[in-house]
Amino acid sequence: MNLLLHDIKDGTFNAAAPADPNSWTIINTNVNAVPCRGCFDCWLKNKGYCFYKDVFVHAGRDFDTAAQCFIISEMTYGGLSAPVKRFFDRSISASLPFFKFNKGEVHHMRRYKTRRSFTFCIYGSAAELEKQTLKTYIERVCINGGTELNDVFFVKDAQNAKDVFLQFAGGNTLKEEE
Repeated sequence: MNLLLHDIKDGTFNAAAPADPNSWTIINTNVNAVPCRGCFDCWLKNKGYCFYKDVFVHAGRDFDTAAQCFIISEMTYGGLSAPVKRFFDRSISASLPFFKFNKGEVHHMRRYKTRRSFTFCIYGSAAELEKQTLKTYIERVCINGGTELNDVFFVKDAQNAKDVFLQFAGGNTLKEEE
């Protein structure tokens, strides 16, 4: 399974899919979901799922069992958009509350053994320093999560982000779901 995580509000990915719809699960983060409350129940009590029983209850599993994750986010105040960041926060259950050393750094152990990779496509206007800061943040997130970073794209708007994803997913057009 592959995962497209996005914050595009126009509904494009809700009514359409890449050329091979069976290969991508599409999650629109613009949904009614609560932010992480930092209770760590997903680590200590619930064994991988969130205390809140909303659409992100299994965010950690969804995120960490995908072979490829393509994340589309608007650049917001030099970082990821609030809806995308909320999904990242709610996916903390992808890791375990135990630590390991990796290249002289301490990181949480992963719950799932899938070898995943991330590709980010950030849209919206941003100064070069904002882009570099966000890219560094993304690189650190990937290191901490034991994830390979394929690439980080910066594009002008949501339409360009959609085009980058479709090219990445192997299709140049959207196929309407039946």
